Amino acid sequence: MDIKLMEDSITEEEITAVEKVMRSGQYTQWDVVADFEKKFAAWNGSKYGVMVNSGSSANLLMVDMLKYKYKLNAADEIIVPGVTWPTTIYPIMQLGLTPVFCDVDQSFNLDISSMRRMLSDKTKAVFVVHLLGQSADMSAINELCKKHNLALIEDCCESLGATHSGKKVGNFGDMGSYSFYFGHHMTTIEGGMIVTDSFETYDLLRSMRSHGWVKRTAREKSYSDFPNKNFVFDILGYNFRSTEINAAIGLVQLKKLDGWIETRKKNHRHFLEKIKGKFDTQKTDNGTSSFCLPLLFNYKKRRDFVLENLYAMKGIETRPVVAGNLLRQPVFRSRNIKADNLPIADRIHDFGIYLPNNQYTNEEKIDYMIDSVEELSKSSK
Repeated sequence: MDIKLMEDSITEEEITAVEKVMRSGQYTQWDVVADFEKKFAAWNGSKYGVMVNSGSSANLLMVDMLKYKYKLNAADEIIVPGVTWPTTIYPIMQLGLTPVFCDVDQSFNLDISSMRRMLSDKTKAVFVVHLLGQSADMSAINELCKKHNLALIEDCCESLGATHSGKKVGNFGDMGSYSFYFGHHMTTIEGGMIVTDSFETYDLLRSMRSHGWVKRTAREKSYSDFPNKNFVFDILGYNFRSTEINAAIGLVQLKKLDGWIETRKKNHRHFLEKIKGKFDTQKTDNGTSSFCLPLLFNYKKRRDFVLENLYAMKGIETRPVVAGNLLRQPVFRSRNIKADNLPIADRIHDFGIYLPNNQYTNEEKIDYMIDSVEELSKSSK
C-alpha cells in the first residue's frame, strides 16, 4: 500500500467555488472571508472569528494581542508545553516575552503538576496546546488560571472539533487559534483562524492582521478628524490577511468537517483496539478529534529503525511526534530557557512516532500499518 500522511481533499465542489471567486474580480479579503469567519465561529461555538494566512500567524497575533491587552513586558512569563510545534513558542520570544517550559502528561498536553511547580510572581499567562486532536485538561488548567489571575490562550491547530466536558477547544480562554493547512482536519490550502468571545479583541485583531488599519472596524467613528477613514492606523500590525479564494475553499470544507471528524474518531477507536497490549499511545477520551495515530516504543533503537524505514520498506509515511521535546531542538539549545524537568517530553522525543489518520484512512489501512510497524520493530537490531 501507499499510505500518505496528507491526502488531497479538494473536489470539484471546491474548484467550482474558487472559479466563482475568480470570475467575480474580487480576489483579496472581502465578503467571502467575512462569511467564512462568521460560519466557522458559529460551528465552533464562538462569537467571532478572524481569518489569517496560517495557524502560525494566528499564534503570533494572539500573543501580540495578549501583550497589548495585558500590557506585558520582557520580564513577564508565559507557561508553555515542552511538546508542541515551534510556532507556538516563537511568537513569545519574537515579541520579547519569556516562555517557561513545562512537561506534558500522558495526553501529551500540559501537565498541571509541572505548571504549578513553574509558577512565579512573573507568570502572567498560559499558552495551552491541544496536541494531536486531544484536549488538555481544561478543568484543572482553568482552575489554576483563575486562582493565580492568569490570562489563557489556546493553540487548537491540530484539534479542530476536540471537546472538553462537551465544550469545543478554543472557547476556554481569551482566544483560540486554528490551522487550515493542507494536511489538517480541513483545509484552505494555507490559512488559519482566531476565535474570541470579546468584541473589543475581535475588532483589534481585524486591524492587527491588516497593517493596523482602522478601516471596516467599529473604531472608524473615533477618528472624525480624518476625512478618509481608509488610511487611518491606530495599532501596530502585520499583513496576515487571507484571500477570497482560500475562504471559498474553507466554506465548502466546513460543510464536510463534522463527517470527517467522525471518520477520524472511528479510525482512532479501531487503532486503539489494534495496538492493545502491543504499543503505548497518547491518552485520549471521547472528546478527541484524532489528528493522527501516535505510537510509543519501549526502545529508541526500534523507534529509530521504524521511523527511518517504514516508508521505504512498506510505503507508509510517518513522522516523529510533532517536534518532540522542543528544548532538544537546535534552535532552543543555545538559549537560556527557563524549564521544568521534562521526562514525558523526553519519552515522546525518543520513543514516539505517528501514523496517518484522515478521512481516507480505513480499518484495512490501519491493520496494514500496525502489522507493518510490528514486523519492522521485531526485525530491528
